[in-house]
Amino acid sequence: MAEERKHEHGSGHGHEHDHDHVHEHAHDDDHTHHHHEAHEDHEAKHGHEHGGDHAHDHDHGHEHGHEHKTRFHDPQHAAEFDQRISEIRGDLAEKLADMLVLKGDERVLDVATGTGRMARPVAKRLIGGRIVGVDQALAMLDVGHQHQDPIPAYDQSAGAADALPFKSNAFDRAFVSFSLHHFGNPAGVVAEVLRVLKNSGRFVVLDPIIEEAKDSVDIALEAKINQVFRRTHGDSFRFHTESSIQRLLTKAGYRIPRSTVLSFGFNQEGMDGIPTGRHWLEAALELEKEAPELAERMKKNYFTWHSHGDHAHVKGSFSYALITGVKKVLSAE
Repeated sequence: MAEERKHEHGSGHGHEHDHDHVHEHAHDDDHTHHHHEAHEDHEAKHGHEHGGDHAHDHDHGHEHGHEHKTRFHDPQHAAEFDQRISEIRGDLAEKLADMLVLKGDERVLDVATGTGRMARPVAKRLIGGRIVGVDQALAMLDVGHQHQDPIPAYDQSAGAADALPFKSNAFDRAFVSFSLHHFGNPAGVVAEVLRVLKNSGRFVVLDPIIEEAKDSVDIALEAKINQVFRRTHGDSFRFHTESSIQRLLTKAGYRIPRSTVLSFGFNQEGMDGIPTGRHWLEAALELEKEAPELAERMKKNYFTWHSHGDHAHVKGSFSYALITGVKKVLSAE
């Protein structure tokens, strides 16, 4: 079972803060995240548990760029993918919706929407607004279109994340969830989102993150983790860190009023209920045989594992970043 822990950052300085010039949403921001800080403190003190489903094979991201077609383009896999439910994802989806700071009438873009699983909790907060999901995997869009319980106020569009089929300044909000690590051209994606956002529009990135590399062992461990994931997800796959996502947004021209990291702890048999857990365990078991020093660092940074037969008991935590970028008002610069 997974247990949530939380810490906040403000653009990499070790504390969360809203910059002085973020006045247009200051009241909404404060009201939203103070409420959830109290909720999360309560969870931390009382050991609130998450997880326990079977969503362990693949993460939500699936838009891999133009060069790599994966099983996300397969209709059968898309249908099976849509049935996976994770409490960790559900919790993160609600926090993502909070960070969008919605009044209800906004036009929202869901980049790499897949079957619309993360769009649903956002759409439920819209009254008069619309959410548009864009994806280049038509099989995923088809499954999303055929939901027995249709997503309210939700439209779909086929297109690549780094070549969005929309006019400039078309959206009030945008988000990308569990997909940034799949993009072969992440800089192009965030630049395209900036283009289609209106001035002062918000873009929230939700993505699993790895630890910041502190030495050569961390760098080698990161390379090995990415290598294992690329076997399934293609050569474009690359885990980001909180600071690398912040740099990506800052370089594109966003300002970053908020950056949050949520860590979900687990202590259980196997990786069920832990997004991408199966691949993490695959990497760990390979390191145990091939590179003991890296295996020890894996245990220190992420999780420990004890194999018995065909099973393994795992204990540790994985972290997820929720980072808000705001499109600057150019005329005010």
